[in-house]
Amino acid sequence: MKKRNGLIAVALGFSLLGCTGRPAKSKGIALSIADTLSWSYPDLMPIDSANKMLGSYLNSINYQSNDTDIQSVIFDARLLRNYLNTIFDSGNITNVKMMFAHKLSYINSGHMNQPAGYHSNALTIIIAAYDSSGNYRFYPGNYVIDKGLACPTNCPPTGSASSSLLPSIQH
Repeated sequence: MKKRNGLIAVALGFSLLGCTGRPAKSKGIALSIADTLSWSYPDLMPIDSANKMLGSYLNSINYQSNDTDIQSVIFDARLLRNYLNTIFDSGNITNVKMMFAHKLSYINSGHMNQPAGYHSNALTIIIAAYDSSGNYRFYPGNYVIDKGLACPTNCPPTGSASSSLLPSIQH
């Protein structure tokens, strides 16, 4: 029950962040890319803050001795780019919504509507884009993304992304 409540809290947090629109800009770090897009705090956060958040979650699931609970989900960047660029009228996409879901394999094995805790063989994230009016924009043929690979079972074996935390210094 404790894990289920934690998952619900995480999902609610993502939902609130994803559904409240773009937060007001505040003073802080500002980056500009191609003079058309800009991000600033709170859109970006320092790595040490991200690691504090990641560490809290990972320690709550005892990640160092637990290889079944989901630690992260990896998406192919080319798939995300293609998805966003191929959607009709893609210039009007303002956000993507990341939604926790049971995997079809979990449902089809007799677990429809049954709690899965944090089990990586049961959970996935579905990604769907939406516009400024809050209307979903689907990939041609009415598709959304569900090709996330659950970590720890599918984490990269080498490189800085093989760690559960972010590196302190980026080169």
